[in-house]
Amino acid sequence: TNNVMDGIILKTGANPTIVNNKVFGNKGNGMYIFEGGMGVMEGNDVFENESSGIAIRSKGNPTLRRNRVHHGRKNGVYVYQNGMGELEGNEIYENRMDGISVKSGGNPTVTSNMVRDCRGKGIFVHEKGLGSFDGNDVVGNSSTGVTVATGADPTMRRNKVTDNKGHGVCVDKAQGLVEGNVVSGNSGDGVHVRNGGTPEVRGNEITGSEGHGLHVCRAAGGVYEANQVHANRKDGISIRGAENPTVTKNVIFGNGGQALNICDGGTSTCEGNDLG
Repeated sequence: TNNVMDGIILKTGANPTIVNNKVFGNKGNGMYIFEGGMGVMEGNDVFENESSGIAIRSKGNPTLRRNRVHHGRKNGVYVYQNGMGELEGNEIYENRMDGISVKSGGNPTVTSNMVRDCRGKGIFVHEKGLGSFDGNDVVGNSSTGVTVATGADPTMRRNKVTDNKGHGVCVDKAQGLVEGNVVSGNSGDGVHVRNGGTPEVRGNEITGSEGHGLHVCRAAGGVYEANQVHANRKDGISIRGAENPTVTKNVIFGNGGQALNICDGGTSTCEGNDLG
């Protein structure tokens, strides 16, 4: 605690086991893993550090299990510059910026974590970030639940993205696979794709949004297949000024606006949808 720099540093092949520690009040990161550092970090309480709770870069590849990462001054977990890592069963909450931020070739495997109540985004993958995100709960964050931006290309499967203050999932100038998720009760659109984004959005349930269920706009494209889009306040699917997204085999019902609304010069290939 109260170290001038980071709390714990692992680098150049270090591979310890770090269990049940409190790492708090440091002027840098709580834990910093880089230059091929590894290790197993389990059951630690990482909080109130001036930078990120846990930062991973330059081929750092730790295993993080069942840690609490909270009340940091920046991101909860920050993976960048080709950092990796396996994050499983952690609780990441009430950080001042994003819960998990991945950029510049970061490529973590993120499974069964709770990411909640952060002041920024729940999960932010950007600037050519990668990663596999499976079975996470992303709840109650002050911005979007999940944002994929600026050339990022992650895989998002079987996550619950609920009750966030912005869009549930936002794809902006990026790609990615968004498959089998539940996107529910978010303050903006359920899934919002813009600025040339071209994701694959398949087999999701998109419901209870304050905006549209699925909104594709500003020259975005992509493939939207076999989603269930229902009980959203505005349109089920809105395609506005988009560049020919493929919309197929979706079930769209019980929304407050149109089932499928194509407007403002939008073009689309729509086939085999159920507009109940």
